[in-house]
Amino acid sequence: MNLLLEPLYQTAPFLRRHLISLVLAGSHGYGMATETSDIDLRGIAYPPPEAVFGLQTYEQTTLAEPDTVIYSLPKFVRLAMKGNPTLLEMLFAETEHWLICTEEGERLRAHRHLFLSKRVFYSFGGYAYKHLQKLSAQADNPSASYHGKDASHLIRLLQCGIELLQEGALRVKRENAAELLSIRQGQWKLTDLLAYAQSLYDQLQAAHANTRLPDQPDSATIERLLMQMQMRFYLERGDEPTAT
Repeated sequence: MNLLLEPLYQTAPFLRRHLISLVLAGSHGYGMATETSDIDLRGIAYPPPEAVFGLQTYEQTTLAEPDTVIYSLPKFVRLAMKGNPTLLEMLFAETEHWLICTEEGERLRAHRHLFLSKRVFYSFGGYAYKHLQKLSAQADNPSASYHGKDASHLIRLLQCGIELLQEGALRVKRENAAELLSIRQGQWKLTDLLAYAQSLYDQLQAAHANTRLPDQPDSATIERLLMQMQMRFYLERGDEPTAT
């Protein structure tokens, strides 16, 4: 763990105290990792005090190796409210994939359903629709191939979108990982893949029409949660601004 985190702390030292949660994402999180799969880390952190009380701004910290993105808590909340797939996956990740989860991280996770709304149809389905159109165009060419990683991503997002709209839950670690891997490895015929994707998109539309999810997230409750978390951290445990 220390070997994974040390490059991050060297890049942004304040994160030693400000990390709220850190999850193993990407192929490992989906249960689709192979021997050659990269490590993907995604996390949430309180911004440095200079960005809260001073003139600085802070939205995220990124690293190339290992592939890491740490979102500021306010940015995370804004994107999660929009139904961003990557951000929702962080909230619904399997417990085994939570590398760091503070008390406030647990609190955020306990309120994850506040972020769900009909917006997930557009966030999950929007990406899928674009790639479905690309596959449809390729199907006119019998010799055409498809990009395996994009295709498996398409199918996974459609399946996850259906689950969210029907059940109000997201299973990040996929039970059909073997199926998704076979798609990523290009083992499907393009015509079969296209028919499968179209069937899933039709199911997504039907799920959207019948979902019990609200039109919009509960923004008032989410805002109170955000304010409570930040006020508690900076008033009780926050760092002093960095001396210059």
